[in-house]
Amino acid sequence: MADFSRFNLKTANDLKKELDRLNLYLPMSDNYSLLGQALKIGSFTLPNRFVAQPMEGIDGNEETFAPSDLTFRRYKRFAEGGSGLIWFEAAVVEPEGRSNPRQLILTEENLDLWKRLVEETREAARKRWGHEIVTVIQLSHSGRWSKPQGKPQPVLIHHNPKLDKAVGVDESYPLVSDQELDRLRDLFIAKGELAARAGFDGIEMKAVHGYFTGEMLCAHTREGRYGGSYENRTRFVRDCTVGLKERLPAPHFVTARLTMLEPSPYPYGWGVKEEPGSLEPDLTEPLRFAKELTRAGEMPVFNFSLGYPRFAPYMNRPFDNPIAGAPKPPEHPLEGIVRFQNVGRELQKAIAPIPVATAALGWLRHLMPTVAAGLVEDNWFSLIGQGRQMFAYPESPADIMKNGTMAPKKCCLTCSLCSQIMKDVLGRNGCPIRDGEIYKEELKKGREAARAKGLP
Repeated sequence: MADFSRFNLKTANDLKKELDRLNLYLPMSDNYSLLGQALKIGSFTLPNRFVAQPMEGIDGNEETFAPSDLTFRRYKRFAEGGSGLIWFEAAVVEPEGRSNPRQLILTEENLDLWKRLVEETREAARKRWGHEIVTVIQLSHSGRWSKPQGKPQPVLIHHNPKLDKAVGVDESYPLVSDQELDRLRDLFIAKGELAARAGFDGIEMKAVHGYFTGEMLCAHTREGRYGGSYENRTRFVRDCTVGLKERLPAPHFVTARLTMLEPSPYPYGWGVKEEPGSLEPDLTEPLRFAKELTRAGEMPVFNFSLGYPRFAPYMNRPFDNPIAGAPKPPEHPLEGIVRFQNVGRELQKAIAPIPVATAALGWLRHLMPTVAAGLVEDNWFSLIGQGRQMFAYPESPADIMKNGTMAPKKCCLTCSLCSQIMKDVLGRNGCPIRDGEIYKEELKKGREAARAKGLP
């Protein structure tokens, strides 16, 4: 690993020199017209290759779990900003599965508001661009990270010594039963049907970052129908996918955001070599499952991530500054970017021609387009996703397609303040730097509460 370094690059040539110095490689191109190309996915046509990746605003109504005015504002900005595929944030399937008190949930009671959110987001794109966007929503359960009232109430699939300690439990803490998992499987499917009624084109099974369905894949030590063997560990996600595919009316589709690496030592991780205590990456199972899952679900598009953002955020969103009290990353941010792209490249090869959306490019700031165009030109990926950048600079796709550039003074600074808001729980999430009129105060609320408790 090379020493950590903050962003100090001005030109594409500076980026190339730094990659060469680190003995790393990313494809680069100035053919930005590739990013504005239309792309067919199933029965839909994307107007361009930009994806607004799912980013939680933690701004839902605590009593009704419905989208708020800030939720509407956020997705309107994404649509007006030009992204052709808008991947809506995680909506949990039941109140007990929330990671914060304001996490969104689809219900019969708030369905009309969800319908309005989807339609107003579409209409914002039509008015600004004259094109139709495609919408996907994540279905989720926070599992061991559940904090429905702001305090940990973990739902455990299996015991993992490191992660158990993080949520304050030990081996005596009960695991969720197979019968309860059967109930939740049926609930995921029912919520997917509800999401289709809300107007979403695609329904995603969220299986990343140590959340409920992602942790399922790691349950080597669990007994019963959902643990031990590969077939058992992948059963829940597979059964939900097939169940949704069978029930969704055309042209709605099912998809997934699949973790390619849950980096706990074997036998507690996923995508790691099957040797006791090993952390060495091994993509055999993740690639196998991606191929099986896309076939079983007849998926027209696919998404992925890796790592635990709570412990190693540099793996899926390299940054300049950590959250309060956290250490600097143990590596140069370009190492994280290259790792993410290389893993995703293997995934794209494995499931081609199904388009895969990449991410983790935000640290590149205004140099992102030259790498994004290179990734598409060299067939590493079909779609370019942006997460934090959407909070800071939602119109970046429009600027790239219209002007062939991103404005440095609009770019995300990878300062981790949006992550800080999520960790502090009290504030609603967005960019305190580029959208400070709203979110500076939201950050302040959480920071003041944390310091009052003696936290960093």
